[in-house]
Amino acid sequence: MNIRPVAALGVALTTFLAVAALLTELLAAQIAFSAVIGLPIGLVVGAAAGIATWARLRRSPRARPPLLGTAAFGYALLVAAAVSYAVPPARGLVSVSTAVPFAAVCAVAAFLLARRYADRIA
Repeated sequence: MNIRPVAALGVALTTFLAVAALLTELLAAQIAFSAVIGLPIGLVVGAAAGIATWARLRRSPRARPPLLGTAAFGYALLVAAAVSYAVPPARGLVSVSTAVPFAAVCAVAAFLLARRYADRIA
């Protein structure tokens, strides 16, 4: 199974979310529309991380578990946001304080599975 596109997109998503959120929060006190700065920079850094992941997965099998764990974090946050949006009764349950721990558990599980079944990931 070729995991490179899935991992590259997931790492790009995770990096975009982290950088955009961090910059938006850090600049919120100084700039009224801090998301205007945080989102484009997050996109650029996320794209660079995705490209680097695409290249790295082929050359280094030892890098696969951490990269797949990072990708799983972004996908889990995306799923939590989709559930919060699509399922009205879940809106009260899904917040940053519940989505981030859920994503962290998914990331650790993906890391451990990728490390355990490294021979099946190409």
